[in-house]
Amino acid sequence: GINAEYGVYCAACISYLLKDWRGMDKERATQFLLRAQSYEGGFAQNIGREAQGGSTFCSVAALTLMDTLDQVPDKRRLVDWCIARQQVGFNGRPNKLQDTCYSFWLGASLTLLGARELIDKEANFSFLMTTQDRHMGGFSKWEGYLPDVLHSYFGIAGMFVISGEVPLHPALNISMRAYQHWQATAVL
Repeated sequence: GINAEYGVYCAACISYLLKDWRGMDKERATQFLLRAQSYEGGFAQNIGREAQGGSTFCSVAALTLMDTLDQVPDKRRLVDWCIARQQVGFNGRPNKLQDTCYSFWLGASLTLLGARELIDKEANFSFLMTTQDRHMGGFSKWEGYLPDVLHSYFGIAGMFVISGEVPLHPALNISMRAYQHWQATAVL
């Protein structure tokens, strides 16, 4: 399907949290994701399409959770594609506007790839502050628009994952506190 990477990511999250991979063929899922890596370096929403920030995150995170990220054939090209998405904030594809949510999608991807230090953190923070509604609170997709829950969450999560100051599990997109609580209390 058009957003198959998102489905693979969801299945990987569930399997990882349950510590049960019996319902998922990790090798086939890995091969599918690797085929969706575009000539640009990022991951497309399906094989043969243009790379996009959201599908890149889903692919990188799923590969991380499946412990197969090392199978990406050209990680340097992937890192280069991700870092090229930063103007001040991040965009999801070349020649597109910066968008608040990509601070998380690409910030988490670069963190998982061990390249968080390449992000211009101050520039990204500066961009995010332009999308914040100082009267109502929250973040919008773009400067001058009304805030919404999705962009508010991903703006904050992006700040956390990029700064490294608030422990966030970048592949699961949950706080490390929540992850540790899950691990301590889950009845599996």
